[in-house]
Amino acid sequence: MRVPAFLRAREAVTIIGALLFLLVVGLVQSRFVEVGNLVRMANSAVILALLAAGVALVIITRNIDVSVGSTMALTGILGGLMLRDGVPAALTVLAVVAAGAALGAINGVGVTYGHVPSIVMTLGTLGAYRGISFIITGGHSVENIPASYKRIGTLEVLGMPVLVWTALALLVALMLVMARTRTGRHIYATGDNATGAHLIGVRTNGMVVLAFTASGTLAAVAALVFLAQIGSVSNQAGMGIEMRAIAAAVIGGVALSGGVGSILGATFGAVFITTVTSSLSFLGIPGFWADTVIGAILLAALFADSRVRAGLERRRRAARYRTDEVPGDEPVEPPPAAAVAESTRVTSGGAS
Repeated sequence: MRVPAFLRAREAVTIIGALLFLLVVGLVQSRFVEVGNLVRMANSAVILALLAAGVALVIITRNIDVSVGSTMALTGILGGLMLRDGVPAALTVLAVVAAGAALGAINGVGVTYGHVPSIVMTLGTLGAYRGISFIITGGHSVENIPASYKRIGTLEVLGMPVLVWTALALLVALMLVMARTRTGRHIYATGDNATGAHLIGVRTNGMVVLAFTASGTLAAVAALVFLAQIGSVSNQAGMGIEMRAIAAAVIGGVALSGGVGSILGATFGAVFITTVTSSLSFLGIPGFWADTVIGAILLAALFADSRVRAGLERRRRAARYRTDEVPGDEPVEPPPAAAVAESTRVTSGGAS
């Protein structure tokens, strides 16, 4: 039976799983699938979706970024202080995004030109950015954000928060960049085979720096969303969210081996995790079970991913062996008896 192309996509499992989960919980608690609750879950998923998209870009280049939570906290504190001190919102947004890009680029430069493994580099900046946040704030929250900025978090268009529409537009643009542009193809090529990509002219180091820069930029955008939704920020903001972002990307089909995955999958991975955590209260399960449930889902996704990759590798090898078969090696059918007799007569000089 021929499987539709959509179902063969790695993201299909996550999308179908999220929809089935919504359906099952909705059958148990009908309030869970009410429009108001779905809108709240979409609003709650914005920050995680932005972080997961950035992490997915880095993972596609066969690296990892565990510093996005600290980047979000540091850029959020910068933005909070600027807004509190009366800096115009537009200028604050530009400054926060530029700061996020710079913090991400530091990771990229350290990984490529400093030859530091990405896990080590981003673990270092995770602690450094969090420490700088503490030094700036002295351990206190940044509050008194202007009401005009916090009002952005409550604006709605067509019944959906404007922050959700903005994040969707940004993520769709990123999907198109990855799917339709040369830069996107080069990022995939870098993660799939960096040496081969370099030989055909891809600037692999540049692609890795670009991916980390984009990850930092998206973390800064998540910080701006955080300020609008919460109205304050502290140096503890985003603590541990980096692991959920990585889990969302992996659950969404982004392979830790690099070169495979999509922004669409990472986004639905974030939606799936948000749906699961939101459902716990409806099912009467204590909230502290959230990390355990997410960890179990992540392990299941990793196990399924390893099985899928093993299956694809077997199919690839089988296809290569079929291609490598030489026609002359195929079994030769015996000639007809009449041809053998004629050949014998010619060899013996035609005597009979």
